[in-house]
Amino acid sequence: MNASDVARRFERRHGYDLIDYAEVALPLYRLTVDAITMVHHGIPPIKEFVMRCVALGLTSAPEVGGFLGIDVTTVMASLDQLRSDRYITSAEEGSVGLTSRGREVLDKAMESAPQDEMLVFLYDRLLLKPVRLPPEQLLTPANIDAKRVIEIRPYPAEGPEIEQIALPDVLQVLAQQAGGRDALGRDILRLKRIVRRVRLYRPGVALVYKKYRSSEIQIAFIVDEARNEALEHAFAERGGPKKMGFLKAIDESAALSDLRRYLGTDILKKVAEQESLEDKRLAVSLARIKHQAALTKAERQSAIDPSRGADDREGVALAAQALADAEAELAAFAARPIAPFEIAELLEAAFERCDSQLFASSRIVDRSVVDPLFLKRLEELLSRGVRVILTLREPPKPESPAIELERLNKRYPNLQITTGGRGSQFHHLVCDEKFALISNRPMLGNLGKVRSFAHVVGYVLQQPDLVRDFTRRLDGTAGRQEKSE
Repeated sequence: MNASDVARRFERRHGYDLIDYAEVALPLYRLTVDAITMVHHGIPPIKEFVMRCVALGLTSAPEVGGFLGIDVTTVMASLDQLRSDRYITSAEEGSVGLTSRGREVLDKAMESAPQDEMLVFLYDRLLLKPVRLPPEQLLTPANIDAKRVIEIRPYPAEGPEIEQIALPDVLQVLAQQAGGRDALGRDILRLKRIVRRVRLYRPGVALVYKKYRSSEIQIAFIVDEARNEALEHAFAERGGPKKMGFLKAIDESAALSDLRRYLGTDILKKVAEQESLEDKRLAVSLARIKHQAALTKAERQSAIDPSRGADDREGVALAAQALADAEAELAAFAARPIAPFEIAELLEAAFERCDSQLFASSRIVDRSVVDPLFLKRLEELLSRGVRVILTLREPPKPESPAIELERLNKRYPNLQITTGGRGSQFHHLVCDEKFALISNRPMLGNLGKVRSFAHVVGYVLQQPDLVRDFTRRLDGTAGRQEKSE
């Protein structure tokens, strides 16, 4: 699932609205620690057989050698090693016997020895404890795209110190990595020092919720398609949202009341009631989940048993029809507020559904949205004769993706890119007379890096006359900007 799919799946939280989301990088260390361990291993065969002979009452080297059929010199060397390990004792007359330690080792057929070794494990900098993660969930700093991903900072930022790492936690993680305590074959006696810290991250999606009629904010982390409440609580308890400026950014974002004034009373009178809207939007979310599950099931079954393809295709078709029906009911509203994840979905819908014109506005263009797939689909629209107008607040920099857009602008006269002018604080996306989206989130990318969250607000107009009226308003604004320039 991409970030929008995750946001739709987890949008509901009792008493809260989902107001924003983003891909995040959650901080880890790969620690290399110098430690003293007690290694457990089986007794070497000759050593074990000599001990068993002593336990049976054979008390001299010649007796043991004769019984085992091995050279007395070899037996003597083994007895010397057993004395050194304190497994046997020797009487003055040369006879030997097992010590209590020797009997314990022989009963377990396992002996132990301390040793210095380097232990390597992952340390979660939010949870402040060792964790086990598969390699596919690890990212290096070079893998983090600053235009798409927010890097979550740990609090405290420094550490850990060696005394802050709990031995039982390390032992548990190492045993999991080895496949169990028996497979690990050691106990940890002491952690001496941290030899090396390597910064790593694991990918996730952060969801920002705002309490109804309150300024309270909660940030949830979705990792590996599941809500990780431990990370959420740890980040909140240490003041992460406030220290990273998330709360301030949300407080200073464009409010819903500003957008309502911008749209005007005529449009607001036709906005759907919240209760009926939520039911329809929830139906779409459930239908999307079922459709995705049907697709996944079909892919897996076809790989296992291609002969069952007909049944799987029928299941996918039924799920697709249910999704189309749910989306049609949601599209029946003349106007309605949107959830943050619907912006990406409506942009995709515009590429699929536009027949004559597509208008979009943004602060700038950047590769967080205008990626190779976007450019390919845009060129497909232009080649079909669709009129496309992209309005940018700031002139694009001479770099990708602005260079690719300029190339298309030269090839297709039906592409128009306008820049400059302050205009409204809101951005738009218009697809023919099918729908018009108005939001405070730029349609074609963020400004520079993704640094924070915002309170994303927006409405989609789905009645043709409302879309026409809004498009005329855009044409009038563009005309005024041209005269001022």
